[in-house]
Amino acid sequence: MKIIHPIFVWALLVGAAVPATAADTRPAKPAAKPATANPATTAPATPPAPPAPEPVEHAAASTRPLDAAQAFYDRAEFAAARDALTKGLANGQFTGDDVILARALRARCLVKLGRRLEAKEAFKGVLRTDRAFKLDPAQVPPDEMDSFRLAAQEFDSELAEAGKRFPASIAFSAGTGSAVNQDLVDLASSAGVEPADDFEGAVELGWSVRFPLRPTWSLDLAITRLKATTEDKLPAARNAHAEYTASAMPFVVSVVRNLSTSPTRRVNAFAGVGPMLAQAIIENQQTLVSGRLIPVQIVGHNQGWYLHAGLEGEYMLRPRLALTAQAAMRRANSGKLHLAREDFELYESYPASRLGERTIDFSGWTAQIGLRAYIGY
Repeated sequence: MKIIHPIFVWALLVGAAVPATAADTRPAKPAAKPATANPATTAPATPPAPPAPEPVEHAAASTRPLDAAQAFYDRAEFAAARDALTKGLANGQFTGDDVILARALRARCLVKLGRRLEAKEAFKGVLRTDRAFKLDPAQVPPDEMDSFRLAAQEFDSELAEAGKRFPASIAFSAGTGSAVNQDLVDLASSAGVEPADDFEGAVELGWSVRFPLRPTWSLDLAITRLKATTEDKLPAARNAHAEYTASAMPFVVSVVRNLSTSPTRRVNAFAGVGPMLAQAIIENQQTLVSGRLIPVQIVGHNQGWYLHAGLEGEYMLRPRLALTAQAAMRRANSGKLHLAREDFELYESYPASRLGERTIDFSGWTAQIGLRAYIGY
């Protein structure tokens, strides 16, 4: 029997205990974990989003003022809604269509507060701004609709009445009329020659302003200039020859009543009274021996009264321009003129030529034509 060497036996034992290769016996490494960023050392690529706003308790703070007032109304806080609307309207917080809506909502709040008269007037104020404004009966309570309907009815009545009134107007007229002035004619006829002619009236000029009072009634304020002249029959070359001028300016307040109207024609009746400033001037020229001429004037004046009544016709040339014609009877007397010397003889040696108590008188008839421009609403 063959004997195995001890060294060989030891080598076999060692080879059985050691693995063949390190790769075959080494356990597999676990998979690498992903790298984790360090917030302390790494800057973010984009800024973080802001935190979401926390819900507020009352959304009315972020809405328009009208919505805030509506919210008070919806919670039946009518006094608070009214106060907010009143303050907002006064401070100009409402703009555009919100102004009308705010006024209407305020009127509705007044109804709820039992202040119906104020509510009606508030609704009428809304209609004056927007005549087409309406409330929806499907959304507005009956008590508020009743107040609005009453306001609309009164507003329509006011419009109808205003539509029947004639607008304010201004007028200019020119015409003629009586200008006898008999007292002064008698004075001019006392020169010892043939009687003087009656006074010849100049063109009468008038200006007036007219205001409506009621649908068919108006108030007219007028100023008229009256003037007339004559002269005695003495030769113009004589010193005693005199020229006479009578003038007056009445300020008359008249009431005008419309009798008939159509799209192109109107007929009015009028009557009025007012003070009249009157003045008479007697003028001659004295010739001295040297040939020098010295003009001499005798002036008398007084305030009398003017009364008239008559008819007026208008023909509309354009919607706001009318051709007018007036015919009237008048009493226009100055009363006793204030003269420096009533005993003065204008024509020497003729007692009938004493100045005495003389008057200016334009009484009689008058007729004028003119233009009237309507300048009111």
